[in-house]
Amino acid sequence: MTISDPHIVARMTSALNVARGDRALEVGTGSGYQSAYLANLTDKVWSIEIIKPLAERTRRLYDSLIERGYDEYKSITTRHADGYYGWEQEAPFDKVIVTCAIDHIPPPLLQQMKPNGIMVIPVGPPGAQHALKVTKQQAADGSISIARSDIYHGGRVSFVPFTRLEGDLIKGTPSASDWRL
Repeated sequence: MTISDPHIVARMTSALNVARGDRALEVGTGSGYQSAYLANLTDKVWSIEIIKPLAERTRRLYDSLIERGYDEYKSITTRHADGYYGWEQEAPFDKVIVTCAIDHIPPPLLQQMKPNGIMVIPVGPPGAQHALKVTKQQAADGSISIARSDIYHGGRVSFVPFTRLEGDLIKGTPSASDWRL
């Protein structure tokens, strides 16, 4: 399991500008660090993890924290799935954060954002991504446009790769067999 540098997590979260009541989607639950951070900012967090044992482990961790009185973790709903497709049943989202790198912005995630919503996502080749802030803007006439900016002003970041499900198999790295939980 990997975890992003706390500075990157803070910078990406700050760029999201999460407010209490925002509906936030996280793609890539991992250890749960990012969604735990979000749960202290809003009471509506959905988090998707593609690696089933990791998704289950992190859910157990949240549940154990809730049992010990940390009620903010009640706001986190988790799911084992391919995050590329987002969480259509719970959309639309005010904020979307992707915690794994991909070479493009997944169209389903853009579609599931509310007008004037914000997504932060690492985009680019392995080891040299740019952390993009993507804003879905709606004009007075109802037309939608997408604005992109680099939250590190051209500086590169490094994230684990975005993986995809093909049937029951995870494609890309890491794979489910890499996890010893």
